[in-house]
Amino acid sequence: MSDIAASIDLPDGDRLVLFGFSGSGADRGAIARLHSSGRRRWTAPPPAGEAQDAWVAMSLEDGRLVADSFQGLRATLDLDNGAVRDRVFVK
Repeated sequence: MSDIAASIDLPDGDRLVLFGFSGSGADRGAIARLHSSGRRRWTAPPPAGEAQDAWVAMSLEDGRLVADSFQGLRATLDLDNGAVRDRVFVK
């Protein structure tokens, strides 16, 4: 598996992982939710835009996954499917 920059264990046994810049292909700068068996439930790719971007930090805040990107995007991701729910530029 690609290099993991950070991980968060969830109460249900799943784990959130943030892949670093040294990750390969689609994993580079992405966030994934892994089942306790190691099977991937979903992957949230880096934000798309004119410039290359990557998720660089993530945290759980009040039961929500908050992710920050290199280009200054702060997003709330759905824990069930990885979809972006809210986003704001903070730079």
